[in-house]
Amino acid sequence: MRKIWKFLLHHVREDFHAGQYLATAILLAVCLLFNYAVNFEDYYLESLGGFRKYAAYFFFYGIPYFSAIWIFTTCKKQKHIFREKDFWTRSIFGIAVLSLDASLPYLDDFLNYLSNPMIQNWLYKVVLNGISFLTVLLPILIFYYTHDRSEGHRYGLSSHQFDARPYFLMLLIMLPLIILVSYNPAFIRQYPMYKVSSAHIYLGVPEWVTVAIYETAYGLDFITVEYLFRGFMVLALAKFLGRSAVITMAVVYCVLHFGKPAGEAMSSIFGGYLLGVVAYETKSVWGGIIVHMGIAWMMEIVAFVRS
Repeated sequence: MRKIWKFLLHHVREDFHAGQYLATAILLAVCLLFNYAVNFEDYYLESLGGFRKYAAYFFFYGIPYFSAIWIFTTCKKQKHIFREKDFWTRSIFGIAVLSLDASLPYLDDFLNYLSNPMIQNWLYKVVLNGISFLTVLLPILIFYYTHDRSEGHRYGLSSHQFDARPYFLMLLIMLPLIILVSYNPAFIRQYPMYKVSSAHIYLGVPEWVTVAIYETAYGLDFITVEYLFRGFMVLALAKFLGRSAVITMAVVYCVLHFGKPAGEAMSSIFGGYLLGVVAYETKSVWGGIIVHMGIAWMMEIVAFVRS
């Protein structure tokens, strides 16, 4: 934990700019108020389909992200970045990958056409989590080998002398907090993410099998989340944004959580920022994967016990 604390202090000392951080906080406050005042993500974006849904998500993520970058370039006098073709290639690619993974146009219709109604909802949730290896991991790896192969870190997948102990200690510290939060009615409404279905009846297996398949896919999805946000959006964009790649990433990472309770969306700002700092300092995403996956599974287990 001491090592992570040192990373954070060093990063803030090097990156902090009062105007930038204040303006970014105001941007986040506006986004949060707008979304939760009208339930924009849940009631508008999720009602769309096809390419319209993909395009809507692109602007949904792109506007806050590029606004945060504009704040950075203005406060730190780095507006020349907007004249760099490679900056636009990387940033648009990142938002495009995120938007595709969030919208997955036509997936619902495709699975409904192929599967029995008894299994559709369960199958959709499993595929929605598992397909990220195709929509996120594969495109970013291809981008790495065509643009940044000489860097050697594979956007954080290659980690030498990685020490996992601080991250498991962090999970141990988080467990009592998760148990405390679980007494909030909003928590029980959201979790567990697995909802009872008739999938096990249709498949002719015990229900724990369908639960295990779902929870495995749910956990593995956090590998691609970390790889996109802490790997690509931090390590690939640091070439232009420097340490501020962390705070600009934290903005769009908060927006990613807009379909969840407001408290979770707000806490994701700090969690995303901290994991971004760790990724920037270590050039590794494995610490974030351990923490993110561990917290997700702990929340599921606590929710199962509470419900």
